[in-house]
Amino acid sequence: MKNKPDISIVFPVMNQADHIESVIRSYYKVLTKEKLSFELIAVINGTKDNSYEICKKVGGELPSVSAYELKKGGFGLGILYGLKKARGKYLCYVSCARVWSDELVMCLKYFLVDPKIVVHAVRRKRDTFTRTITSIIYNGFCRLFFNIYYTDIDGSPKIFSRKYYDLMKLHFTNSMIDLEFQEKAKTLGIRTIEVPIYKNLRHGGRSTSNWRTSFRLIKEVTGYWIKTRL
Repeated sequence: MKNKPDISIVFPVMNQADHIESVIRSYYKVLTKEKLSFELIAVINGTKDNSYEICKKVGGELPSVSAYELKKGGFGLGILYGLKKARGKYLCYVSCARVWSDELVMCLKYFLVDPKIVVHAVRRKRDTFTRTITSIIYNGFCRLFFNIYYTDIDGSPKIFSRKYYDLMKLHFTNSMIDLEFQEKAKTLGIRTIEVPIYKNLRHGGRSTSNWRTSFRLIKEVTGYWIKTRL
């Protein structure tokens, strides 16, 4: 695409070879049907399967789709790299393993009504008891130590203007990028709209969330507090 799109949608990909092609094609189909000006940016990082080859193939077949490969892992790293490559006036990042095309478009429509806001999706359901408890612990921790009162800090998609992206100067390369985003939006006084989404099933593969995830999140959020407060 020679012309810059209105919306750049970034999604990290890790070990999603069994479903990533169908996800990209679904996003592309629905966004095109809605006549939105967009680009899809897949950042494959830390993967151990052929997700990159699949994304690259799809990118060669569909305009507005590009794929990049990073050897190093990290959810935030994938997002930051994709946002640097993005050309759109508005930016979005999404966890593509669980966000479905109709809910992505719904969130985009909310945002386009008033692009001066940030749209933050909130998952109303979890598919396992472990994910539910992990979410309660993590979000409760963030309320206690950072005064961030969202029920789903890690929810996505998150949609925002390039102006806000430039102001935020995001830099956390792990899962704390979501907390960093929320905290900086609050500090900057940016109005955030929470949009509920209800589909909770993965497109494929297995969930990586378990009790170790809870301990990892607590470790990462403690590290975030140290780096931002000391």
